[in-house]
Amino acid sequence: MTTAHYDEAYFVRQLSKSDAKISWHYNRVFALAGVTPTGRVLDVGCGAGPGLRYFAARGAQAFGVDLVYYPLVETRRLAPAAGLAQSNVARNLPFADQSFDLLLLSELIEHIDDERPLLAECFRVLRRGGALVVTTPNLWDIRRALAPVTGRVWTGDTDPTHCNMFTPARLAAALQAAGFGRINWRTGIKPMHWLSSRRLRMRLALPYPPLVGNGLLAVGRR
Repeated sequence: MTTAHYDEAYFVRQLSKSDAKISWHYNRVFALAGVTPTGRVLDVGCGAGPGLRYFAARGAQAFGVDLVYYPLVETRRLAPAAGLAQSNVARNLPFADQSFDLLLLSELIEHIDDERPLLAECFRVLRRGGALVVTTPNLWDIRRALAPVTGRVWTGDTDPTHCNMFTPARLAAALQAAGFGRINWRTGIKPMHWLSSRRLRMRLALPYPPLVGNGLLAVGRR
């Protein structure tokens, strides 16, 4: 993991997200994870801070750490109450043992060529009874299989910094190997399609079939 591809342009999408979109996304993530984001929360690979903005709005004691300096500057502006640190998260988390109630790895692990040191550090800084929530592209995403037919590039292949992609089984095994227990996972973080009706004022999320959904979420507990 290097800073070569992580210039200012890389973080534009994070900076442009509205509070409403951030709230919808993370409400869904933590609802699917069955985890309430309270207490001391660490966003590992926080980027420009959308997760920290969400945690701050919920009153959590939020901390963020990232390899790249630029997004941390923006995070300080957008989430001024968050504690921030710069570190190579693939190797080291600059925090004491068992110092957090919840850890979030949001779209990070696919950027790490060897996830084992990162997950070992996550286990070290997580308190007993705490949870690690991981989101990452799903290698079994049905859109990946259909890409040659549809002519569209699978989203997991559009980012040149993606170097370590996971199936549900492989991610669960990696968490278990790091010492985490009570591991749960699911796919389809985002809906396959929205069914909307202005007349009925209805908006329903159409889910993906099991295993092949867009996005992978896993939870491990210490």
